[in-house]
Amino acid sequence: MPANKTVSGIISGTALVLTATVLASCSPAGYVERGIERELPKYIGPADSYDVDIEGLQLRSNQADRVFAVGERVRPDGSPVLDRLELELRGVEFNRDQGRLERVESAGAVALVRPDDLAVFLANSRNVQDAEIALLPPNQATIRVRPSIGEFNAPPGVTVDIAGELVGSGSQLSFDVSSVRAAGINLGSGVAQRLSREINPLADLSGLPVTLTIKDVRVDDGAIRVEVTGDPSSFQLPVGE
Repeated sequence: MPANKTVSGIISGTALVLTATVLASCSPAGYVERGIERELPKYIGPADSYDVDIEGLQLRSNQADRVFAVGERVRPDGSPVLDRLELELRGVEFNRDQGRLERVESAGAVALVRPDDLAVFLANSRNVQDAEIALLPPNQATIRVRPSIGEFNAPPGVTVDIAGELVGSGSQLSFDVSSVRAAGINLGSGVAQRLSREINPLADLSGLPVTLTIKDVRVDDGAIRVEVTGDPSSFQLPVGE
């Protein structure tokens, strides 16, 4: 085959691929998806990335059956970094021109929190330094820290092991402390209550623009899995805001 025909064929094939890519990105569904991706940081928080997929898009009525969004390394206010967030919205109405959500029938999400991210959050917001966090199904955790937590001080060189359960109530993720041990000695319920007040809540989602309620907390594959539901009305943004 002549060289010029080979080059021409390569250029034509490349042009077709580029054209298909551009058309896909400019499709109505793609346009709405990008608009929702721009809105999610306002609702949930900034992230390394958000990816949105829409099912059942109805352009005439500006509705969609389902919006599924995945966020990577999401950073909500009042919470540790979420290593991954899966958000599902159903019965969605939107403003296609402005790329805004206007109504949601139901909302739910699943978030994963890694132990290292929780340790960083405790250090920055609860003054719990050098924490090591071990997780055990179904919802158990042990936080090992150096001697000082708030006003609590153990003898120098002694590590403190705080054991308990991860629980959700309302918008808060908390650590229900069951025992505190230092050098193998149980320090009693009074110390457990004091430390519980120092470190809780582990996360508080009440400061977000959307209203979220924690429904389930469990340890899954080395991470804290938090399942939440959302108040559908809180996902609305007035057009022109």
